[in-house]
Amino acid sequence: MATLTLRPLASGDLPTLDALCAGRNVHPREYERFLALEGAGGFVLADERGTLGAVTTLRYFEHGFLGPVLLSPDVEGGAGAGIALVVRAIEALRAAGVNAIEVQATEADAHVLLRLGFRVEGGTTVWERAPGAVGGDGAEGGGTREMGIGDLLDVGALDADAVGWGRKEYLAQLRDEMPASARVVESPGGDVAGYALARRARRGHHLGPLVARAGVDVAPLLRDAVARVAHEPLTALATDRAASALDALGFRRVGAFARMRAGPALDAQLGSDAVEWLLGGRLTG
Repeated sequence: MATLTLRPLASGDLPTLDALCAGRNVHPREYERFLALEGAGGFVLADERGTLGAVTTLRYFEHGFLGPVLLSPDVEGGAGAGIALVVRAIEALRAAGVNAIEVQATEADAHVLLRLGFRVEGGTTVWERAPGAVGGDGAEGGGTREMGIGDLLDVGALDADAVGWGRKEYLAQLRDEMPASARVVESPGGDVAGYALARRARRGHHLGPLVARAGVDVAPLLRDAVARVAHEPLTALATDRAASALDALGFRRVGAFARMRAGPALDAQLGSDAVEWLLGGRLTG
């Protein structure tokens, strides 16, 4: 009988993670980009045959984030293996001083997480768009412009106001890889008031993150970001407030995740009016 081991995720595991994601719309670059983030980690389940499962984690001070469980069809007792990965990840985050853990869960994952002390606090919708041009394709309509390297400090600060933790290195990587779809809109005073990014998927592109100050019309920002990758299929993870803007651009809702949390609620960003419209990912799954 093969001996199962549960160990920390390492960069050498990246090729095997790509195999576990074969049925998902995740580009191989996603996990490489994720592991470069400060506080990123995870665990893999393996035996003599190789990696059979994995889960990602992200720690930002006392806040923790849990990614989806990836399991090979070859693993025996899939539900039990998935629970073992989740429990180990939670233990590691707790040991690192995390007191609140958040996760975007499928319906199947939610049943397990509820038994582990998580509660549902909201939802995220999944949207897809078939290839096809949009109004403003090839033009900079609505007052948006391409994100320059000099915008990254302002973009990073705006993003941190919205999500509650810093990820400017992640945003810089997305901008460098797809600069044409990296868009910003300015306030009347010339400050960055919103931004949109895109990244490659296994099939087409993922759109997001998209963050803007309250009161900013994000429709032009969204349209200009979409226009530059509209020739391929698009996927977006969105909050409810983005529904009408996505629908107007030809996106259709295809699924949903439950936003779940264990531990105390994350503190609101005092004085922040930044709003997250599209999520950057689900910790890569």
